[in-house]
Amino acid sequence: MISHTVKLLILTTLLSAGTCGIVYGEEKPITEIDLDFSWDKAPKGGELVGQIRADSKNKQLIIEGSEYAKKDDTWIFGERPLVEVDLSAKEGYYFDDLTSSAFTLSGCSVTYQSVEIDEDGSYLTLRVRLPKIDGTLPKTTATSWEGHSASWDAVGGARGYEVKLYRNGIPVTSATTKDISYDLSPYITSKGTYTFAVRATGYYNDQAGPWVTCDDIISLSEEDAWLCDNGTWKQTGDERRYIYKDNSYPVSTWRSIDGKWYYFDKDGCMVSDCYVQSPDDPNTYRFIGENGSWEKEKDTERPNRALYEIY
Repeated sequence: MISHTVKLLILTTLLSAGTCGIVYGEEKPITEIDLDFSWDKAPKGGELVGQIRADSKNKQLIIEGSEYAKKDDTWIFGERPLVEVDLSAKEGYYFDDLTSSAFTLSGCSVTYQSVEIDEDGSYLTLRVRLPKIDGTLPKTTATSWEGHSASWDAVGGARGYEVKLYRNGIPVTSATTKDISYDLSPYITSKGTYTFAVRATGYYNDQAGPWVTCDDIISLSEEDAWLCDNGTWKQTGDERRYIYKDNSYPVSTWRSIDGKWYYFDKDGCMVSDCYVQSPDDPNTYRFIGENGSWEKEKDTERPNRALYEIY
């Protein structure tokens, strides 16, 4: 036989279960949600992120908060602001399986993005988008050289920057960066006059600001170019060249590479086992060894033209 105590325990358990069923059965689904949005100021490229508010006439829910979903604190030209709104259901209600058609949105030209509802339907996160931030980025200022690195002032709201290098007015290379400086030394390798231009860029090409050309120039002499050793050796058959990042290479000139001097002929090929006329004294000939480097101790004013080629 089942004792009186056990019977009482079973009865209590069944009543509790029944009570829970009755309470859940009385909960009503929230099937429609109206939200009206307003902001302290409209998002504008280059300006600080403000605040946005959501209100509702629906008495079945509580708006817990609303904010821009953004990692940094400055609006970027071309981006579409994302807003997250947190809602909780009041006692006696729960959020059903809601789709975009369940939301009536107004204010700030918002559009539905997505919704997440927790397992018991008591909490909901709605995401909406604002229109793309239009406009053109302003021009950067204070362009200057820091050594052979181009530098400039930051532009508020820019996503990055585009830089172009010119030698004697002819484009040499272009690059993109998120920094406010860029090392151009790998491309400043030949005699000439160098300058650069820079512009701020956004998410889209039509957001880019105007090009600004640096007024300062860098003049690289032939002697200065001799010391540009930031290239890479490239072997093609019997020919060996020293290639820079812009695919240029020294021609009919000297280069000091890793502490050794090399001479390159009219085709840009390293010479070896020969004599080359000294750039300092036309009466002296420098001896180039089998490995291509200058062997100063073998210099002479009377090279053996029968055994060695003369450059």
